[in-house]
Amino acid sequence: MPNFKTSWLPQPLLLLSLSHMVTDLSQGALPVLLPALKTSLDLSYTQIGVIVLVQNLTSSIIQPLFGMITDKVSLPWLLPISIFLSGLGLAITGFMPTYTALLLSVIIGGLGVAGFHPQASKSVHFVSSDQLRGRSMGLFSVGGNLGMAVGASFMMLLTTLPGGLHNSVWFVIPASITALLIWRHLGKVSPQSFHHAGKTDAAKPKAIRLAPLLLLLTFIFFRSTLHAGLSTYIPIYYVNYLNGSPVYAGYLLSLFLVGGVLGTFVGAMLSDKFGRKAILTFSMVIVLPMVAAIPLTSGFMTMVLLVFTGFALISSFATTLVLSQEMMPGYEGMASGLTIGLTIGLGGVGVTGLGYIADLYGVPAVFTIMPVFPLIGFFLSLLLPGRLLHRA
Repeated sequence: MPNFKTSWLPQPLLLLSLSHMVTDLSQGALPVLLPALKTSLDLSYTQIGVIVLVQNLTSSIIQPLFGMITDKVSLPWLLPISIFLSGLGLAITGFMPTYTALLLSVIIGGLGVAGFHPQASKSVHFVSSDQLRGRSMGLFSVGGNLGMAVGASFMMLLTTLPGGLHNSVWFVIPASITALLIWRHLGKVSPQSFHHAGKTDAAKPKAIRLAPLLLLLTFIFFRSTLHAGLSTYIPIYYVNYLNGSPVYAGYLLSLFLVGGVLGTFVGAMLSDKFGRKAILTFSMVIVLPMVAAIPLTSGFMTMVLLVFTGFALISSFATTLVLSQEMMPGYEGMASGLTIGLTIGLGGVGVTGLGYIADLYGVPAVFTIMPVFPLIGFFLSLLLPGRLLHRA
């Protein structure tokens, strides 16, 4: 196995990417369950939006708190416990008899996701070299986005088998196995102090670049609102509005998420070469027309379009995380909490608003509104510091 001090592909990074994948299985699986949950519990679109909001708030809003704590003291035990909770929350979702109980199961899984990301992202930061930090964070982010895609596909398959919603219980198995694996290797995957890997000076807290950080967080908010909106309404549009097959809708969501997996790593590598700002700007330019075209296509063209939409939209995911850590030197855990956590969680507020619009004007109105989000993101990216294009 390569030495983690000299290689950009260290064993700790691979373990962290694996654990990220398993932790985020629930993030991809829940949207696939929403059409069935809507039917079984007779939910409105607004209530569906609240489910997404609760998942995002509990998995994301409190992440800065975990980040602040882990910047002060290393909490490696958070990793295995959080992995297990994320799987447990989803596992019991299919057994919830009431809407209130359903929200409780979503909260349990969300807390697991919230506890995992700041400590894990901080660990990636310290096992990565400065020159290749983008692609290292890209590989870690690929784990999460791959988990979302696999979670969606696995949940789609499980809902077609005998047991239906109750098959969500299977998600506790990979969570338990991975939690035990990470527990055995805590010394490798989680830094114990700021002096880890000889990065003493780089890790000392320095001045935070507040104005560009706020611009970046606003950009992430609109991007995450769009991503959560598409993840939520792709299955609903094809199942509840077009009366299509739930299996087909699940495939469409999986293709969208798989596109994001590919885009995450490619975008991260390109950000090391051409700069962070270029990736943010051009991702929004590419996404805007594709989002507008989604309800205008059908069949094979829809599949292709969703793959490329996911690719372009999430190509900036790892880049924004690295950029936030560069804007907050010495506060890497907090940076993760703000970017993966707080801002993405607030995107759930936008999905709740989209649910209200769907109740009033119908599901197609949601797809009419969503192209506005990448347009706003484009203008925000232009305001960020730095040249639009440069070669590293």
